[in-house]
Amino acid sequence: MNKIKKMLPLTLALAALLALSACGSSQSQNTSEASADSSGESDSGTVSIEESDSGTVSIEESGSRTVSTVMGDIEVPANPQRVVVNWYVGEVLATGLNVVGYSSWAQETMPFYDQMMASTKIENWEQEEVMALEPDLIVTYSKDDFETFSKVAPVLVIEESIPSPERTRIIGEATGTLETANKNITAFETKLADAKEIFKAEAFDGKTFSILEDWGSSGEWAGIAYETGSRGGTLVYSYLGLQYPDKLTELIETSGNGRGTISYEVAHEYFGDYILWFRQEGKESEYAKSDIWQSIPAVAEGRVLEIPGEYQGLFYYDDVLSLTAQLDYLVDALNTLVEPNDVTERK
Repeated sequence: MNKIKKMLPLTLALAALLALSACGSSQSQNTSEASADSSGESDSGTVSIEESDSGTVSIEESGSRTVSTVMGDIEVPANPQRVVVNWYVGEVLATGLNVVGYSSWAQETMPFYDQMMASTKIENWEQEEVMALEPDLIVTYSKDDFETFSKVAPVLVIEESIPSPERTRIIGEATGTLETANKNITAFETKLADAKEIFKAEAFDGKTFSILEDWGSSGEWAGIAYETGSRGGTLVYSYLGLQYPDKLTELIETSGNGRGTISYEVAHEYFGDYILWFRQEGKESEYAKSDIWQSIPAVAEGRVLEIPGEYQGLFYYDDVLSLTAQLDYLVDALNTLVEPNDVTERK
């Protein structure tokens, strides 16, 4: 998480000004893991309200904010009404902002599917189509988008290397929606802490987990696909801290790839103690019909969690809304694979 530097002298000065002033003021909340400060907008000009590792946010007299980003300082509306977004649709919706257009995949099991359907899908992420939606803010992961869309609306670029909760917090700070952002971040972090306790149970202690999907016996990507990021990989490995089987760890370290395919002939060597087995919608698994399938310990002992194809949308994004919904699904589903006492007994 970003370490927020307090601006106490300025905050005290502004508090005094606000006490004496009869005119309205706008308030922006700055929240960190340790504490929260708030300061307002004075009549004298730009007021810096927050500074963090992600940049500086300040409110202008014109009702806009100046935000320090990877692309330099940009000015965004203090209260954006029409936001266009690509990959970060979940992060934007987690701040409560109104999304009028999105350029990404939508599927019914996504926790914010109805909100996506209430907006417009952007088929071509190009200036003309984005401009037609009349956005007052564009949120993206791509630095190239800054040059492409800056004449359409302010472009807030947030790099993908930043974890989703922090991306959500950055958007909240920049747009005055930090309270809503923090509410959703906290909801995820609370459920994550509870889930970590569940995975300390005897049934899961020291066990390895694989995320796998059958892509068929022929074609360019034939074999059993393994995943460490998408399809719940970010939640399972990065947040819950669950482990790959040793063989898969070796493959990842050797290949340098967190995803790839393994031939049918050797795939059984890469199955962990527990399997998240993603099904493809409308397709049956050839591999699951093979003789070797039944000989795999995780299969024989009933430790395969089959995720239907229609739930691929649930595990598609790694924003805090999706991660929270993934936790609910994963914990409930894994609990069905083990005896109740095995789950409730903690180390």
